[in-house]
Amino acid sequence: MINMMDLPSPSVQSCLSILQKIPPKKASTALESMKDALTSSKPEAIQELMQTYLDFPLKSAEDPKNNKQFLLCEFNRHLESYRSPFSSNTYVPSLAGGDNPRISDYILTFEAHANEVWERYTQLYYGKDAIGSVYAKPIATGSSLMVCFLVKKDVEDDSRLAKGQWNSGHIVQIGKIIKGSAKYKIRSMITVTMDPSNETCISAQITRETEETHDVSEEENQASHLTNVGKMIESIEIDLRSNLGSVNIPKTKQVVCDMRQVAPGGPTGVPTLFGRPSSTTSKKKSFLPPGAMRIPGMGGAHAAALNAAVLKRASKK
Repeated sequence: MINMMDLPSPSVQSCLSILQKIPPKKASTALESMKDALTSSKPEAIQELMQTYLDFPLKSAEDPKNNKQFLLCEFNRHLESYRSPFSSNTYVPSLAGGDNPRISDYILTFEAHANEVWERYTQLYYGKDAIGSVYAKPIATGSSLMVCFLVKKDVEDDSRLAKGQWNSGHIVQIGKIIKGSAKYKIRSMITVTMDPSNETCISAQITRETEETHDVSEEENQASHLTNVGKMIESIEIDLRSNLGSVNIPKTKQVVCDMRQVAPGGPTGVPTLFGRPSSTTSKKKSFLPPGAMRIPGMGGAHAAALNAAVLKRASKK
Protein backbone atom coordinates (compact mmCIF):
# COMPACT_ATOMS: atom_id res chain seq x y z
CA MET A 1 0.00 0.00 0.00
CA ILE A 2 1.37 3.42 -0.96
CA ASN A 3 1.99 6.22 1.51
CA MET A 4 0.18 9.39 0.50
CA MET A 5 2.28 11.40 2.92
CA ASP A 6 5.08 10.96 0.40
CA LEU A 7 5.03 12.52 -3.06
CA PRO A 8 4.09 10.18 -5.94
CA SER A 9 6.96 8.82 -8.01
CA PRO A 10 7.94 10.83 -11.12
CA SER A 11 6.26 8.26 -13.41
CA VAL A 12 2.97 8.49 -11.51
CA GLN A 13 3.17 12.29 -11.35
CA SER A 14 3.51 12.38 -15.16
CA CYS A 15 0.50 10.07 -15.57
CA LEU A 16 -1.62 12.15 -13.19
CA SER A 17 -0.69 15.34 -15.02
CA ILE A 18 -1.85 13.87 -18.35
CA LEU A 19 -5.06 12.39 -16.90
CA GLN A 20 -6.07 15.77 -15.45
CA LYS A 21 -5.84 17.42 -18.88
CA ILE A 22 -7.83 15.03 -21.07
CA PRO A 23 -11.65 14.81 -21.35
CA PRO A 24 -13.13 12.62 -18.56
CA LYS A 25 -14.86 10.36 -21.10
CA LYS A 26 -11.46 9.42 -22.55
CA ALA A 27 -9.73 8.98 -19.18
CA SER A 28 -10.40 5.23 -18.89
CA THR A 29 -8.87 4.53 -22.31
CA ALA A 30 -5.85 6.69 -21.49
CA LEU A 31 -5.44 4.98 -18.12
CA GLU A 32 -5.35 1.53 -19.72
CA SER A 33 -2.70 2.74 -22.18
CA MET A 34 -0.60 4.07 -19.30
CA LYS A 35 -0.88 0.77 -17.44
CA ASP A 36 0.31 -1.08 -20.54
CA ALA A 37 3.27 1.28 -20.88
CA LEU A 38 4.19 0.95 -17.18
CA THR A 39 3.99 -2.86 -17.37
CA SER A 40 7.13 -2.98 -19.49
CA SER A 41 9.02 -0.06 -17.93
CA LYS A 42 8.01 0.31 -14.27
CA PRO A 43 5.48 -2.34 -13.20
CA GLU A 44 5.76 -1.32 -9.54
CA ALA A 45 4.25 2.06 -10.45
CA ILE A 46 0.96 0.52 -11.63
CA GLN A 47 -0.32 -0.17 -8.11
CA GLU A 48 0.74 3.29 -6.99
CA LEU A 49 -1.12 4.88 -9.92
CA MET A 50 -4.29 2.84 -9.36
CA GLN A 51 -4.37 3.74 -5.67
CA THR A 52 -3.75 7.41 -6.42
CA TYR A 53 -6.09 7.94 -9.38
CA LEU A 54 -9.71 6.72 -9.36
CA ASP A 55 -10.90 5.24 -12.65
CA PHE A 56 -14.06 7.21 -13.49
CA PRO A 57 -16.81 6.59 -14.41
CA LEU A 58 -17.28 4.20 -11.52
CA LYS A 59 -18.83 0.80 -12.15
CA SER A 60 -21.13 -1.03 -9.75
CA ALA A 61 -22.15 -4.58 -8.85
CA GLU A 62 -24.86 -6.16 -6.72
CA ASP A 63 -24.28 -7.97 -3.46
CA PRO A 64 -26.00 -11.37 -3.89
CA LYS A 65 -26.83 -11.67 -0.19
CA ASN A 66 -28.75 -8.41 0.34
CA ASN A 67 -29.28 -7.19 -3.24
CA LYS A 68 -27.55 -3.85 -2.57
CA GLN A 69 -25.42 -2.05 -5.15
CA PHE A 70 -21.78 -1.30 -4.34
CA LEU A 71 -19.05 0.50 -6.28
CA LEU A 72 -15.93 -1.09 -7.76
CA CYS A 73 -12.41 0.25 -7.45
CA GLU A 74 -8.84 -0.86 -6.77
CA PHE A 75 -9.43 -0.77 -3.01
CA ASN A 76 -11.93 -3.67 -3.00
CA ARG A 77 -10.46 -5.61 -5.91
CA HIS A 78 -8.81 -9.03 -5.69
CA LEU A 79 -7.77 -10.59 -9.01
CA GLU A 80 -10.86 -10.06 -11.19
CA SER A 81 -13.37 -10.00 -8.31
CA TYR A 82 -14.58 -7.21 -6.02
CA ARG A 83 -15.40 -7.40 -2.31
CA SER A 84 -18.78 -6.17 -1.12
CA PRO A 85 -18.72 -3.80 1.87
CA PHE A 86 -22.13 -5.05 3.02
CA SER A 87 -21.44 -8.77 3.51
CA SER A 88 -18.45 -10.12 5.39
CA ASN A 89 -15.84 -11.28 2.88
CA THR A 90 -18.24 -11.68 -0.07
CA TYR A 91 -16.70 -11.29 -3.55
CA VAL A 92 -18.46 -10.69 -6.87
CA PRO A 93 -17.98 -12.78 -8.89
CA SER A 94 -17.07 -15.50 -6.39
CA LEU A 95 -13.40 -16.44 -6.20
CA ALA A 96 -12.43 -19.85 -7.51
CA GLY A 97 -12.37 -22.43 -4.71
CA GLY A 98 -13.79 -19.92 -2.23
CA ASP A 99 -10.25 -18.89 -1.25
CA ASN A 100 -11.18 -15.38 -0.05
CA PRO A 101 -8.43 -13.16 1.37
CA ARG A 102 -8.54 -12.70 5.12
CA ILE A 103 -9.78 -9.26 6.21
CA SER A 104 -9.12 -8.21 9.80
CA ASP A 105 -12.03 -7.66 12.19
CA TYR A 106 -10.86 -4.08 12.77
CA ILE A 107 -11.14 -3.27 9.04
CA LEU A 108 -14.53 -4.98 8.68
CA THR A 109 -15.90 -3.15 11.74
CA PHE A 110 -14.58 0.18 10.48
CA GLU A 111 -16.09 -0.39 7.01
CA ALA A 112 -19.46 -1.38 8.48
CA HIS A 113 -19.69 1.83 10.52
CA ALA A 114 -18.30 3.96 7.68
CA ASN A 115 -20.73 2.61 5.08
CA GLU A 116 -23.69 3.13 7.40
CA VAL A 117 -22.75 6.80 7.87
CA TRP A 118 -21.77 7.27 4.20
CA GLU A 119 -25.06 5.85 2.95
CA ARG A 120 -26.97 8.50 4.91
CA TYR A 121 -24.64 11.23 3.65
CA THR A 122 -25.04 10.06 0.04
CA GLN A 123 -28.84 9.98 0.22
CA LEU A 124 -28.95 13.37 1.93
CA TYR A 125 -26.83 15.16 -0.69
CA TYR A 126 -27.42 13.08 -3.86
CA GLY A 127 -30.79 11.35 -3.43
CA LYS A 128 -31.89 7.79 -2.78
CA ASP A 129 -30.88 6.55 -6.24
CA ALA A 130 -27.20 7.46 -5.70
CA ILE A 131 -24.69 4.75 -4.76
CA GLY A 132 -22.03 5.23 -2.09
CA SER A 133 -19.32 2.85 -0.87
CA VAL A 134 -16.40 2.97 1.58
CA TYR A 135 -13.36 0.65 1.65
CA ALA A 136 -10.42 0.54 4.04
CA LYS A 137 -6.97 -1.02 4.01
CA PRO A 138 -4.20 -1.09 6.60
CA ILE A 139 -0.83 0.50 5.87
CA ALA A 140 2.41 -1.11 6.98
CA THR A 141 4.47 2.09 6.99
CA GLY A 142 3.47 3.42 10.39
CA SER A 143 0.13 4.95 9.37
CA SER A 144 -3.09 3.38 10.49
CA LEU A 145 -5.50 3.29 7.54
CA MET A 146 -6.06 4.13 3.91
CA VAL A 147 -9.77 4.69 3.24
CA CYS A 148 -11.65 5.33 -0.02
CA PHE A 149 -15.04 7.11 -0.06
CA LEU A 150 -16.99 6.87 -3.35
CA VAL A 151 -20.24 8.29 -4.77
CA LYS A 152 -21.92 7.70 -8.11
CA LYS A 153 -25.10 9.40 -9.31
CA ASP A 154 -26.76 8.80 -12.71
CA VAL A 155 -29.39 11.07 -14.27
CA GLU A 156 -31.50 9.85 -17.20
CA ASP A 157 -34.67 11.03 -18.94
CA ASP A 158 -34.46 14.44 -17.31
CA SER A 159 -36.32 17.30 -18.98
CA ARG A 160 -33.03 19.25 -19.31
CA LEU A 161 -30.59 16.42 -20.00
CA ALA A 162 -30.48 13.32 -22.17
CA LYS A 163 -28.25 11.86 -19.45
CA GLY A 164 -25.76 12.95 -16.85
CA GLN A 165 -23.43 11.46 -14.27
CA TRP A 166 -21.64 12.52 -11.09
CA ASN A 167 -18.60 10.60 -9.84
CA SER A 168 -16.69 11.60 -6.73
CA GLY A 169 -14.00 9.88 -4.72
CA HIS A 170 -11.85 10.74 -1.72
CA ILE A 171 -8.74 8.72 -0.91
CA VAL A 172 -7.96 9.34 2.75
CA GLN A 173 -4.75 8.45 4.54
CA ILE A 174 -5.19 8.45 8.31
CA GLY A 175 -1.91 8.93 10.11
CA LYS A 176 -0.80 7.24 13.29
CA ILE A 177 -2.23 8.65 16.52
CA ILE A 178 0.46 10.72 18.26
CA LYS A 179 -0.26 12.52 21.53
CA GLY A 180 -4.01 12.38 21.02
CA SER A 181 -4.10 13.66 17.44
CA ALA A 182 -3.77 12.28 13.92
CA LYS A 183 -2.90 13.74 10.54
CA TYR A 184 -5.40 13.29 7.68
CA LYS A 185 -4.44 13.67 4.04
CA ILE A 186 -7.25 13.56 1.45
CA ARG A 187 -6.91 13.40 -2.32
CA SER A 188 -10.30 14.33 -3.79
CA MET A 189 -11.50 13.92 -7.36
CA ILE A 190 -14.87 14.89 -8.85
CA THR A 191 -16.06 14.36 -12.41
CA VAL A 192 -19.35 15.67 -13.82
CA THR A 193 -20.62 14.69 -17.27
CA MET A 194 -23.74 16.21 -18.86
CA ASP A 195 -25.24 15.32 -22.24
CA PRO A 196 -27.87 17.96 -23.13
CA SER A 197 -28.45 16.03 -26.37
CA ASN A 198 -27.16 12.89 -28.01
CA GLU A 199 -24.67 15.00 -29.99
CA THR A 200 -23.33 17.23 -27.21
CA CYS A 201 -21.32 16.41 -24.09
CA ILE A 202 -20.17 18.83 -21.40
CA SER A 203 -17.80 17.53 -18.72
CA ALA A 204 -15.68 18.92 -15.91
CA GLN A 205 -13.12 17.41 -13.58
CA ILE A 206 -11.68 18.84 -10.36
CA THR A 207 -8.95 17.41 -8.14
CA ARG A 208 -7.74 18.67 -4.81
CA GLU A 209 -5.45 17.65 -1.96
CA THR A 210 -6.23 18.57 1.65
CA GLU A 211 -4.20 17.96 4.79
CA GLU A 212 -5.35 18.61 8.36
CA THR A 213 -4.60 17.45 11.91
CA HIS A 214 -7.40 16.69 14.38
CA ASP A 215 -7.81 15.37 17.90
CA VAL A 216 -8.57 11.65 18.24
CA SER A 217 -9.94 9.66 21.16
CA GLU A 218 -7.65 6.73 21.97
CA GLU A 219 -10.55 4.67 23.32
CA GLU A 220 -12.93 5.29 20.42
CA ASN A 221 -10.53 6.02 17.57
CA GLN A 222 -12.82 4.63 14.84
CA ALA A 223 -15.65 7.01 15.76
CA SER A 224 -13.17 9.90 16.02
CA HIS A 225 -11.69 9.11 12.59
CA LEU A 226 -15.13 8.96 10.96
CA THR A 227 -16.17 12.25 12.58
CA ASN A 228 -13.00 14.05 11.51
CA VAL A 229 -12.93 12.65 7.98
CA GLY A 230 -16.66 13.16 7.52
CA LYS A 231 -16.43 16.87 8.34
CA MET A 232 -13.45 17.29 6.01
CA ILE A 233 -15.12 15.53 3.07
CA GLU A 234 -18.38 17.43 3.54
CA SER A 235 -16.51 20.75 3.49
CA ILE A 236 -14.45 19.70 0.44
CA GLU A 237 -17.49 18.59 -1.57
CA ILE A 238 -19.47 21.73 -0.77
CA ASP A 239 -16.56 23.85 -1.97
CA LEU A 240 -15.97 21.78 -5.12
CA ARG A 241 -19.68 21.74 -6.01
CA SER A 242 -19.71 25.51 -5.59
CA ASN A 243 -16.73 25.85 -7.93
CA LEU A 244 -18.41 23.68 -10.54
CA GLY A 245 -21.60 25.73 -10.40
CA SER A 246 -20.05 29.18 -10.23
CA VAL A 247 -16.80 28.81 -12.21
CA ASN A 248 -16.40 25.75 -14.44
CA ILE A 249 -19.84 25.46 -16.05
CA PRO A 250 -20.46 29.25 -16.44
CA LYS A 251 -17.01 29.62 -18.00
CA THR A 252 -17.82 26.88 -20.51
CA LYS A 253 -21.10 28.62 -21.35
CA GLN A 254 -19.29 31.93 -21.81
CA VAL A 255 -16.77 30.41 -24.22
CA VAL A 256 -19.50 28.75 -26.29
CA CYS A 257 -21.58 31.95 -26.42
CA ASP A 258 -18.55 34.02 -27.47
CA MET A 259 -17.81 31.59 -30.30
CA ARG A 260 -21.36 31.24 -31.63
CA GLN A 261 -23.84 34.11 -31.54
CA VAL A 262 -27.11 34.74 -33.34
CA ALA A 263 -26.73 37.47 -35.96
CA PRO A 264 -28.92 40.54 -35.25
CA GLY A 265 -31.64 40.80 -37.88
CA GLY A 266 -30.78 37.35 -39.19
CA PRO A 267 -32.91 34.22 -39.10
CA THR A 268 -33.67 32.93 -35.62
CA GLY A 269 -31.37 30.14 -34.52
CA VAL A 270 -28.71 30.79 -37.18
CA PRO A 271 -25.48 31.71 -35.33
CA THR A 272 -22.27 33.19 -36.65
CA LEU A 273 -18.90 31.63 -35.95
CA PHE A 274 -16.17 32.89 -33.62
CA GLY A 275 -17.28 36.20 -32.18
CA ARG A 276 -19.77 38.87 -32.89
CA PRO A 277 -21.32 39.03 -36.37
CA SER A 278 -19.77 41.53 -38.75
CA SER A 279 -21.74 44.43 -40.22
CA THR A 280 -21.96 42.46 -43.47
CA THR A 281 -23.50 39.36 -41.94
CA SER A 282 -25.96 41.40 -39.89
CA LYS A 283 -27.69 42.79 -43.01
CA LYS A 284 -30.92 41.24 -44.14
CA LYS A 285 -29.60 40.68 -47.64
CA SER A 286 -29.11 36.98 -48.30
CA PHE A 287 -25.73 35.66 -49.34
CA LEU A 288 -27.19 32.48 -50.74
CA PRO A 289 -27.40 31.90 -54.49
CA PRO A 290 -30.77 31.02 -56.03
CA GLY A 291 -31.83 27.47 -55.21
CA ALA A 292 -29.39 27.09 -52.32
CA MET A 293 -30.56 25.97 -48.89
CA ARG A 294 -29.51 27.73 -45.69
CA ILE A 295 -27.43 25.49 -43.46
CA PRO A 296 -28.29 25.78 -39.73
CA GLY A 297 -25.34 26.45 -37.46
CA MET A 298 -23.30 28.37 -40.04
CA GLY A 299 -22.78 32.10 -40.71
CA GLY A 300 -24.07 33.54 -43.98
CA ALA A 301 -20.66 33.85 -45.68
CA HIS A 302 -19.67 30.32 -44.71
CA ALA A 303 -23.00 28.89 -45.85
CA ALA A 304 -22.81 30.79 -49.16
CA ALA A 305 -19.36 29.45 -49.94
CA LEU A 306 -20.35 25.88 -49.20
CA ASN A 307 -23.62 26.13 -51.15
CA ALA A 308 -21.82 27.63 -54.16
CA ALA A 309 -19.44 24.69 -54.19
CA VAL A 310 -22.32 22.21 -53.93
CA LEU A 311 -24.28 23.87 -56.77
CA LYS A 312 -21.17 24.06 -59.00
CA ARG A 313 -20.54 20.38 -58.50
CA ALA A 314 -24.19 19.53 -59.19
CA SER A 315 -24.17 21.52 -62.45
CA LYS A 316 -21.30 19.40 -63.78
CA LYS A 317 -23.24 16.17 -63.43
